[in-house]
Amino acid sequence: MKIVAPAGSFEKMDAAIKAGANEVYFGLKGFGARRNNKNFGIQEILDGIDYAHSRGVKTLLTLNTLMKDIEIETTLYNLSRIYEHGIDAVIVQDLGFLSFLSKNFPELTLHGSTQMTVANHVEANFLKSLGLSRVVLARELSFEEIKKIRENTDIELEVFVSGSLCIAYSGNCYISSFIGGRSGNRGLCAYTCRKKFKDEEGEEKYFLSPNDQLFEKDEVEKLRNIGIDAIKVEGRKKTEQYVYETVNYYSEILNDNARESESYKLFNRGYSKGYFYSDDKLMNHKYSSNFGYNLGEVIDQSKVKLEDNIMLGDGIQFVDRDYNNIGGIYVNKIVTDGVKVDKASIGEVVYLGKLPLGTKFVFKNFSKEIQDKINHEIKVTDRKLEINGKLTAKIGEKLKLNFEVKNLNGEIINTEFEKEVLTEEAKKEIDTKVIKEKVAELGETPFSLSDFEVDYDGKAFFPFSELKQLKRECAEELEKKLVDSYRRNSYTPSIENFENSFNENPVFSALVSNEEQERACRENGITKIYHKQFDVAKENNLEKINLESDFISNLYQMIESESAKKTIDWNLNIFNNYTLSLFSTFKGVDTVFLSPEMNYEQLKSLKNNKVKKAMVIYGFLKGMYIEYPVFQEKYKEIRGDHYDTYKIINNDLNNVELYMDKPMNLIPKLDDIMELGFDELRLDFTFENFEETQDIIKSLEDKNGKYNPYCFERGIF
Repeated sequence: MKIVAPAGSFEKMDAAIKAGANEVYFGLKGFGARRNNKNFGIQEILDGIDYAHSRGVKTLLTLNTLMKDIEIETTLYNLSRIYEHGIDAVIVQDLGFLSFLSKNFPELTLHGSTQMTVANHVEANFLKSLGLSRVVLARELSFEEIKKIRENTDIELEVFVSGSLCIAYSGNCYISSFIGGRSGNRGLCAYTCRKKFKDEEGEEKYFLSPNDQLFEKDEVEKLRNIGIDAIKVEGRKKTEQYVYETVNYYSEILNDNARESESYKLFNRGYSKGYFYSDDKLMNHKYSSNFGYNLGEVIDQSKVKLEDNIMLGDGIQFVDRDYNNIGGIYVNKIVTDGVKVDKASIGEVVYLGKLPLGTKFVFKNFSKEIQDKINHEIKVTDRKLEINGKLTAKIGEKLKLNFEVKNLNGEIINTEFEKEVLTEEAKKEIDTKVIKEKVAELGETPFSLSDFEVDYDGKAFFPFSELKQLKRECAEELEKKLVDSYRRNSYTPSIENFENSFNENPVFSALVSNEEQERACRENGITKIYHKQFDVAKENNLEKINLESDFISNLYQMIESESAKKTIDWNLNIFNNYTLSLFSTFKGVDTVFLSPEMNYEQLKSLKNNKVKKAMVIYGFLKGMYIEYPVFQEKYKEIRGDHYDTYKIINNDLNNVELYMDKPMNLIPKLDDIMELGFDELRLDFTFENFEETQDIIKSLEDKNGKYNPYCFERGIF
């Protein structure tokens, strides 16, 4: 089982490698699901590839966002350089981009991001047929579901074991887009879910904020035993100390040296086992930021009874009884029993100085001891790649040194250097043990000597200075040949030309939630009517997915439905001509609804005529699709600090659908929309009664109503 670790910077990559990672993933500036993170420039990526390869670690490039046509095409130059340099794999979300890469870079290994929401074995097998060699499974799966998927597919499977959780299914969260144009599907999520909300009864808490995930030995062993290929650590936005500790923790488990994790002492907003087990520990309704962990409770209004050790230099924050952060300091005073001390232990009562009024708890969010320990470990640890060698030293022959190493592709890389013919006899036979010790001193090189053969006649004399020079030349050449062994031949990618189609008379259709809405539609001339489907098909829910419907809301339906005319809903994230082109090749696909994350100009740029194009012009937009039953009620409303209100429905799978409070209404701009030449325009009805549904349909004639464009004008970044 491999450990896949984050590398948001060179320092984090170095920490991950030293901690035991088998693969590191990093983003290209401007792309990836952590787009607002530091990320790497081109030269940094190329250097990073070489650095990792010289230490026996694979490199993965994250391009796991929805891509515009121009981004797909302009990425080519940089991607070609990275491909030629030897990147081991690219992680993708966009199906069109996947298709494009498969055609243009046939030797490139492709992984499917968790943003693809792969939640069953049928989807996994299908994506393998499209060119993926590995998929990162949706994080909402239980162990039993993961096991079942493993039993029914031979594609490599990767599972997140630690880090931040999204409350919504990845790839099915649009709330940040609809609010302010910051798309999670474009790597710019604004973390709206981490806000405090108030419900209709006046209860105020973090309804949508889950704990972070932290699997331990039992969970990792279960995954290893069923044959999961890789476990993944999230953390490109966290510190190199967090990355080192977390990766090292899992490395120790896989090496059968299990220990307690200290990751929670480096970043902590609460931890759970995610969806691995069916329990109620997923959510943290008290707070959503990195509070750290509980250091102790305030007693006597000024003293703290410790639940963990403390020392000068620790970072602490003060929290009131409602878990509001009311201040924080670096500890510069510890008093116990009237005596100033440098540190204090669990169970002791300490005075830390004057506490802010209202302090109930003290949390530690910076441990100087742990930080210092990890910084030291990073500094003194070096990841070395084992090599073999042979020295030949005989009278009448040249002094010869050979090094060899196996690269990650299983190829043997070797190098050999020699000196002048040995003619002088040694006064005393050189100890072969000493020879090996001298050769093994490889200093700053990325190598360590494993098997070493000495072919020495016991007579020849050679100075150790010559051996040192020979060793240096051999090691330098071996490193160069090793990193060069990953280089690839260049390809000339082909840019596809798309032809436009234009329909002057689009069909008006409707998506309805109940019989009342359907009756209003039929009585008012709309006969093409769709019924709501489920956005995600989990392994344990496959029998509940309607395969008779021609309206497709998840990839499983698209694969398994026998419908002769399938209509693909917008939550399958169709964002560019390449994705449209790919969907046109799938059996039965007739019409594709484009993402409402796209603005008018982006919609106008979609010119693919291989499939009918469609868009939603009215409806309450679904901002999230959530596995966890946030509320037990069938319907609920919550409101944020800035009067951002959301309507929440529990569907028949007990999944949560979160809708924007105000409907998108593009009908007043219908004349502009008609210029797009789309084949179908849809009205979505979710909360409307008969009269309201009827009024919306009638507004198509005079194009009135309150214009509410969401992303249609602004677009997303």
